[in-house]
Amino acid sequence: MELKKRKYKRKDVNLMLDAYKSQYENLINELRSRISQLSKENKELYDQLEKVNEKEKLIILTLERAEKTASQIVEQAELEYSLEMERLKKFSKSWDDYFDALKEKYPLYKATKKAVAIKEKVDKDSKTKNSKNTIKELEKLINEEEKFNPKQKIKDYIVATSDTGFDMNKVLHPGELELGEICKELGLIEENE
Repeated sequence: MELKKRKYKRKDVNLMLDAYKSQYENLINELRSRISQLSKENKELYDQLEKVNEKEKLIILTLERAEKTASQIVEQAELEYSLEMERLKKFSKSWDDYFDALKEKYPLYKATKKAVAIKEKVDKDSKTKNSKNTIKELEKLINEEEKFNPKQKIKDYIVATSDTGFDMNKVLHPGELELGEICKELGLIEENE
């Protein structure tokens, strides 16, 4: 509305002002309503953002804890592995020492010869990493069974214990003979009987 230079009556001016005032009040009310709505949406979005941030912090903490736990588990496993390897090395050394002592004491026993053959086969194949054939061959070596022959056992014992077959000193001065120990040594009875 364009104002012209003319005299307006007070009543017309008041009517015009009332019309503008009511338009501005309506516009202000709409803007206030919109501001209120946007403030409410902003608060809801802020609350949602806080929840997301809390979840993110929780996830980060959980991942950090999981990484720490995983590294502890790995360290523990490595420690257990190294301890077990040390134990196995000590066991292997003591077993090899014991086996060497048995080989020296009873070099001519068939069981000793068989054990030496098995050990040599295992040692050879462990270097070449040919495990499939080795297992089958070892099973054959281990499962070779002989028929029980007491006379042959006694002959093997005599051959294995001395060059001549007899220790004259033991024959002339037997001392305390334990029949059970002799039978066990000859393989006539089991060790646990």
